[in-house]
Amino acid sequence: MDFETKKKYYNLCDPYEPLEPEDKRNVDLDVVGEDHGCPVRGASLIDNFVEDIGFSDRPILKLFTGLPGSGKTTELKKLAKRLSSKEEGNLFTILIDARDVVDLANPVDVVDIISAIIYSTEKAIIKEKGGDAEKALDEGYCQRLWHWLNSTDTELTKAEFTIPSAGKLVYEMKTRPSLRQRVRNIVSSRLSKFIKDASNELEKLKDVVNLEFNRDGIVIIFDTLEQLRGTTSNWYEVLESAEHLFSVDAPHLKLPVHAIYTVPAALDRRIMDIDFLPMIKVRCKDSNKPYEPGIKAARELIHKRVPDEILKEIFGPDINRLNGLIDRIILWSGGYPREIFQMLQKAVGHTKHPISNTVFEHIIAEIGNRHRKVIPGEAFNLLANVARSKYLEESESDRKIADYMLRNHAVLRYRNNDIWFDLHPAVYKIPGVQEAINNGSTGTGVTLNPVNRNQCGQ
Repeated sequence: MDFETKKKYYNLCDPYEPLEPEDKRNVDLDVVGEDHGCPVRGASLIDNFVEDIGFSDRPILKLFTGLPGSGKTTELKKLAKRLSSKEEGNLFTILIDARDVVDLANPVDVVDIISAIIYSTEKAIIKEKGGDAEKALDEGYCQRLWHWLNSTDTELTKAEFTIPSAGKLVYEMKTRPSLRQRVRNIVSSRLSKFIKDASNELEKLKDVVNLEFNRDGIVIIFDTLEQLRGTTSNWYEVLESAEHLFSVDAPHLKLPVHAIYTVPAALDRRIMDIDFLPMIKVRCKDSNKPYEPGIKAARELIHKRVPDEILKEIFGPDINRLNGLIDRIILWSGGYPREIFQMLQKAVGHTKHPISNTVFEHIIAEIGNRHRKVIPGEAFNLLANVARSKYLEESESDRKIADYMLRNHAVLRYRNNDIWFDLHPAVYKIPGVQEAINNGSTGTGVTLNPVNRNQCGQ
């Protein structure tokens, strides 16, 4: 395979690239497996969102989560397109990437989120009109907010809090902790007024959308907030701030427009009514047998990115060996799309094709080595309980460990009709986890032999 071909397919397998709705690499995972009576990710969350938001005359708030790389952003882009269509919503859709407007490495507050929403909505409307966004933003909501903040607290006039222009307030709050904290302090004692003013701003923007764009409303899709992970030293403080935001402060996030917020996956066990995008089910819950519809769906993900003739160059022309290696990648990922593409990308980029068994085992081992690095010994018993029960149940003292295991996808979430959990296949192979499982019961474990074609129930 020449360099340009290898580079092309290497980048088509980028595990960090969210797909646009029109991208030919898309696979509708929610319809695969329906003929077998059990879709590979349970019921379609996006269909439910379209129904709830598209039909509702009152503003709807949704919380949405899943592991990074599970396909959330791709699904949300599809949702935005559907809700903007006249047939399924006729809404003015605004996709916000939290990385652009929020400091995800530090605790978050309601003022950060709401000011970013109005800023992004105003900016999107100005662009839709073809206006000068930078100039208009200097004269819009941020200017009025900055004026109110200054009139409330004269300390903001000091040089340390100066900003280049009112339109850059949201960006300055993101990048300057001292300014961000000062604004939070001002708003916290006058929160009711801040929320009322923000709601009035959104009502005005909604009227613009209705009158000038002939749309039936606005939907805000605030993506990437699930990446509120902090750093090694403060990750739990950041998680607790997110819990406070989406539970205690949740009434303030109910705006006069539809809103969908992504949230850290660990909050799913702390807050009711969070929709969680599960993994592709590649094994059955009870029997642990390979689940053929899920494996078929994962194969389709691979074939949409790398065609058969290229796969034969990478893995060799022997069809049995090719299919066996592809299925091992799928099973070893636990149905986690990002890891499927990470392993496939490694295979594409290797210097020599077809890759040898030794090289393939090295690619597989890299995933296991990553898990060994992040799983502490005190997590072994909790992980063993998940392996035996297929549920994530923890005591208060185990809560931080459970959060950490979800954060590092040592525990994966699936859905048939009911929600269930399992260990990542690589975690099963950690000796301390195996010992904890065997000490509690015989367990089923995970085998990585080529796929047994037997089917299983839900």
